[in-house]
Amino acid sequence: MPELKAERAIAEKFLKEMLKADDTGNYELFIKHYEREDLIDFSPERFEQDIKQMHARNGKHMGYEYFGTLKGYHNGNYDNCYRFVWKGIYEKREALITIGIHYKDGTWYINESSVR
Repeated sequence: MPELKAERAIAEKFLKEMLKADDTGNYELFIKHYEREDLIDFSPERFEQDIKQMHARNGKHMGYEYFGTLKGYHNGNYDNCYRFVWKGIYEKREALITIGIHYKDGTWYINESSVR
């Protein structure tokens, strides 16, 4: 996998925004870089529930360390699609954080975000 420095910087910017959204409960900031069709069934209420569960399981987010890049996917529709993986450091545990991004019509979008 090539270095993908520019793509990694984009994914990390999105990660920082999403972590801030998690900390502050800001739904609009969290969904800012998703395509609308990827947000079906992801309401502000579901976001709030997810955040409550994540905070109970993980505690406060303390930092992260970059692990690497994986070839991404998005229904096979995009050539420029990557997943970036970090170790998330939380009060209660460490977790893998994955941010998937793809490029479409001149814009980078998030197509995956998970904390496991």
